[in-house]
Amino acid sequence: MRSSTMNVSQQERFNKTSMAEKYNQSSLARYLDGEFWEIKYSLREEISKGEVFRKSSYGLPLDQNRDLTVERLEYILTRPLMRRHIKDQVKEKQPGFIAKSMDITELICSADMATGVKLGVVCGLFGGAVTNLGSPEQKDSWYLPVTDLEFTGMFAMTERSHGSNVRGILTEARYEPSTQEFIIHTPCDDAQKMYIGNAMKGNYASVFAQLIINGESHGPHCFIVPIRDQSGVMNPGVTAIDMKHKEGLHGVDNGILIFDNVRIPRKNLLSKFGCVSTDGVYSSPIQSKGKRFNAMLAALTPTRLGLSVQAMASMKLGLIIAVRYSHSRRQFGPKDQEEVKIIEHQTQYLRLMPHLAAALALTFTTRFAGCMMDDALCKGEVLQNNSSLQALVAGLKAYSTWENLACLQECRECTGGMGFMMENRIPALKCDSDVFVTFEGDNVVMLQVVVKELMTQYTRQLGNSVGGGLIKTWASSMSDSFRTSFLGFNVDTVGDLSFLLKALSYRERVLQRTLAARLYAKVQKNKEEFFHAWNSCLHHVTGLALAHIHRVTLEQFALAVKKCPAEEDHTLLTKFCLLHGTSLVYQERAWYLEHHYLTPTTSRQIRTQWVELCRSVKDVALKVVSDFNVPSCCIQAPIAGVANPQAEWAFHPLPQYPIAASKL
Repeated sequence: MRSSTMNVSQQERFNKTSMAEKYNQSSLARYLDGEFWEIKYSLREEISKGEVFRKSSYGLPLDQNRDLTVERLEYILTRPLMRRHIKDQVKEKQPGFIAKSMDITELICSADMATGVKLGVVCGLFGGAVTNLGSPEQKDSWYLPVTDLEFTGMFAMTERSHGSNVRGILTEARYEPSTQEFIIHTPCDDAQKMYIGNAMKGNYASVFAQLIINGESHGPHCFIVPIRDQSGVMNPGVTAIDMKHKEGLHGVDNGILIFDNVRIPRKNLLSKFGCVSTDGVYSSPIQSKGKRFNAMLAALTPTRLGLSVQAMASMKLGLIIAVRYSHSRRQFGPKDQEEVKIIEHQTQYLRLMPHLAAALALTFTTRFAGCMMDDALCKGEVLQNNSSLQALVAGLKAYSTWENLACLQECRECTGGMGFMMENRIPALKCDSDVFVTFEGDNVVMLQVVVKELMTQYTRQLGNSVGGGLIKTWASSMSDSFRTSFLGFNVDTVGDLSFLLKALSYRERVLQRTLAARLYAKVQKNKEEFFHAWNSCLHHVTGLALAHIHRVTLEQFALAVKKCPAEEDHTLLTKFCLLHGTSLVYQERAWYLEHHYLTPTTSRQIRTQWVELCRSVKDVALKVVSDFNVPSCCIQAPIAGVANPQAEWAFHPLPQYPIAASKL
């Protein structure tokens, strides 16, 4: 009766307020969930109700493990929330779509990493290829049926001899005007498509191949190729070879695809950036082959951001288990007194707390990147033209996946022999997420994407005049030298967030300037070929890229702290933000000493501050990991205090302040 008297906006406000009352979340949990908290809570409820997520996958034979992952994927895809979300994916300019996708990705990966990765293959990679590279008609034909489980897809780009270098792939797609068909062919062993997720279960593949018309190559394009029918019968000319056991992700069926003159209709070329007429005339809205190729790859940028979120989900799970265990396990203590919790041992909190701070920083930075991407897409921008966004996502992918591996190793060691047991999830998380540093772009290659953009920006700042550029470089260098002098240290103290932000900015700026000078000297003065000059500076390149991402994560963390409305949460997050910044400076203190940015005294102050901040947050860490709000059925780790994984999971007290009240 009540709803019948409400208008639409009032009804939405009532529904969302009722959800908040139902889930009784804490203010910090609500803030960490962000703008789309209601979607995350609805999905948490669906996962908690799903019996399929209460089953354990470790110890299962390979085929049963894969079948369980398929069962879980089908459960997720048939949820009303997911059906609506997939339908939104085919629409143009959907506000907040990327951010919502990242939230969904994080939750599903928390429930099961293999399911999250397989969902990423079906919806992110296959679906992303169709929706970002295809026409409206192709979206309806090749992606919407996924909603109704009519078929699933896979993404075939990587080859035996070409991974990161997609431009050099060897698979061919020759057009035959007489039949109006493309002939997809694997010309040699090096052209075999490898590591293809869903290869042994999927029905269609989005295949990247060299488009060849009358002997002329138009570069890599994406084609939809039937692999097997709904009964599992392989299509003529297609061979799928099971790659079987891997280090992890046993629920994901990776395989090799080989094509022997497979014929597909002309309409199966995804045609947003290039199409072929019936008589074999090629046309594209982008004339430059290089720019066209970049536009195709840029359209897949959201899946790379999704990988950062998957790594972050893995970190959070590992930290939940390790922090809870550290607050319950007791060992050693004063003579003739009770043993103390192991979290009280300095080495324990020094190993875990910096990673918890990094997980919080990544929470806000990935959200920032998702919002940037949503804004760009809603404005109708081509992601290819937003090189700074591409660089940010590439750098985040490298930093988050490496940080995840370091975090999980510390979590494993900090949980002792219990952490080595498969039932406590950390070993599986390590194995499942190890490959993240490699796929969706090798991390070292990703860092080079970051620095190429930074060098472009630096060149633009200097202008065309070499002399003027040198003067600007000299002035910038002198300005930085002044900042490192005695007078420069009178402005901020090492305990100020502003000091830490300035330190990270200084490191990035100096590395950027000196790399530019080195490359200029090698290429312009010594006449070295650019590849060799760049290759001889790769250590410098990777250092600059990480310095850039470190600075961005601290800035976004600081902005999130500033916006936090609850005073208690603001205070808690401030400590973790200071810890994150201090950790980033602390780990590079040798560099800062070499460049006289820190004196020996300030370096010791940084170390003391790092130790004290880790100590000061060890007790509230238990609240933070609880406010990650991962359902107990997803944790399933006895050492984390989840003795009964089938028990209902509890939400937290209702927040006492409004968050984004206009959205309620």
